[in-house]
Amino acid sequence: MDNQKTFVKYFVIVLVIIGGLGVLGKLQDRVTNKEASEGGKSRNDFFEVNNVMGGSKKGYSFSELKGGIINCVMGGADINLTKTTLKDGALIDVFLLMGGAKIIVPKDWNVILDTSNIMGDSKDKNGGSQSTEDVSKTLKINGLIVMGGLEVVRN
Repeated sequence: MDNQKTFVKYFVIVLVIIGGLGVLGKLQDRVTNKEASEGGKSRNDFFEVNNVMGGSKKGYSFSELKGGIINCVMGGADINLTKTTLKDGALIDVFLLMGGAKIIVPKDWNVILDTSNIMGDSKDKNGGSQSTEDVSKTLKINGLIVMGGLEVVRN
């Protein structure tokens, strides 16, 4: 009887580990879809930032930003997109668990925040006064924020 309990305990642990690796693999699949571009080089104008109990500060200069993923667990990310142009329909997926993210965008971009906040906050500083009529410059940010914060700053 004691051997059965031990077997079941370790079997459940192995299943949880395999399931976690499967989830990480699915997240990676979203990023590795590459498209061919000039010169045969693969480019997809897509970024991914993953921080666990740490932080990062990154700046990007894509020719056409298509989107990105920001995952922070007890960590933070500072993303600067002021030197990039925006592709119509660009989307950033955000998951913050007890962490924070700051996204710096150009002044002429429209930003649509569509986040679910649980004891957290997402705000677009200067968003009401800085909107533009050019709908092709619209960045949509989706995600889940649990006990964390997301801030969009115009520069």
